[in-house]
Amino acid sequence: MTSTSDPNTLHPHLVRSLAAVIVGSLILRAAAGVMGENIQFYFNEIHAAALNPAHPLNKIAGGHVYEVSYTLGGMIIASFFAAELLGSVLFGAWSDRYGRKLFIIFGPLFGAIAVQLTALTTLVWVLVITRLLEGLSTASNAPATLGYIAEVTSHSPRLRTRVVGFYQVATIGGIALGFTLGGWLWRSFGAPAVVAGVPLTSPAFALNALVYLASLAILWFGIHEVREMAGPRREIEGQGKSLHRYWKILSSPRVASFAPAWIAINAVLGIWINLTARILTDHSRFPEQLLVGRFDSFQAGNIRAAYAVVFVLGILVWSLFFPQVKKTTAMLIGTAGLFVSCAVLFVLNHQPALDAPLVMPLAVLLVITILVQSGFTPAALAHLADISEDYTRDRGVIMGLYSVFLGLGQFIGASMGGPFIDWRGADGIVLINALLGILAAFLVLRLRGIEASRPTASNARHKEGLKGIENP
Repeated sequence: MTSTSDPNTLHPHLVRSLAAVIVGSLILRAAAGVMGENIQFYFNEIHAAALNPAHPLNKIAGGHVYEVSYTLGGMIIASFFAAELLGSVLFGAWSDRYGRKLFIIFGPLFGAIAVQLTALTTLVWVLVITRLLEGLSTASNAPATLGYIAEVTSHSPRLRTRVVGFYQVATIGGIALGFTLGGWLWRSFGAPAVVAGVPLTSPAFALNALVYLASLAILWFGIHEVREMAGPRREIEGQGKSLHRYWKILSSPRVASFAPAWIAINAVLGIWINLTARILTDHSRFPEQLLVGRFDSFQAGNIRAAYAVVFVLGILVWSLFFPQVKKTTAMLIGTAGLFVSCAVLFVLNHQPALDAPLVMPLAVLLVITILVQSGFTPAALAHLADISEDYTRDRGVIMGLYSVFLGLGQFIGASMGGPFIDWRGADGIVLINALLGILAAFLVLRLRGIEASRPTASNARHKEGLKGIENP
């Protein structure tokens, strides 16, 4: 139903739907990027208010301020990924049963509620709730969106590669847009204020709800009904049976051998996305390090956006070439790029000033290494899509593993990164990234050996095992 005479083309209504998915995802990720960045600036402000009784946040917050270490801030941020990890399991399976669109539009709805709550309080437990809502936003949207893409492009691996590449560009490009927008919103509207009689700890959070609502409108009105392209629905199972089915898929050899490497790389991503905005704007610690506290929120947002843009450009380049490159080879090349990035950042962090002679050459070299390391992401996602071909009735579950691995990795990164930063600032980021890179390289080499040793007979036995999963 999704194909025409040319396997690389789609019916016009599906083209429009995929365009809405990609544009809506871009705006949704922008809103999430704003929130993820502003919460880091918020921690700096709460910390500053705890140290300075005259800080304006004290009046709005009613004195509910406290010192926020990077460890505490990292744990609050990490709660997002706990919700994403657990929610993806359920939402991915539910999207297979009840249709993709419903769960796609839940994403911006949860996000809009979360940012409004954040604008009203500094209480830790409420901030944790808002992060959980943000996690459920991604957990609902990402598996359903990826399942939608995998299903619509099931007739053409080449088309799938292109659409997956566009989705990755929209995801990371949206985050880049969110970083710049978040920095501007915080610089312009981050200060506490009373708006229409409502005391807001930061109006920047409330304004971000408008971005979420724009995404909601695009996804709601732009996506063609999922049921028109869905295959036959299975009978609804009991929850225990469904979880058992999910565990069988998760523990299957191909998934289990692939998961650890991607989790390790996503831990690196978790550190970059969830901790760097704060350290770039933290004026209270590590004055001897060039990358700590030398920037305002808008500058920090632009630096992080530049990183994301370069990463997106790398994905575009790799999306054109990685179908001809073995996926594990692309992953290894990406990991090598991470090691060089760590070395460059360490040298850059110990330059005497931003206008020192070596700063610009090091920045150019850093851009090149980011282009190289970006190859890991499209190769890993394409590998996961290949695995989904063994589970055609469970694409939502399989592609939901994208969020599971992303959530678990970023949870680990945000949680582990905080203590390293409290210990050694930006040097701590370099150290933990290098350690995670070593682990990822070992795991990819192991995955490479496992994939290479899968003979035809073994594949046949694997498929027989899958039949057992399909008919437990």
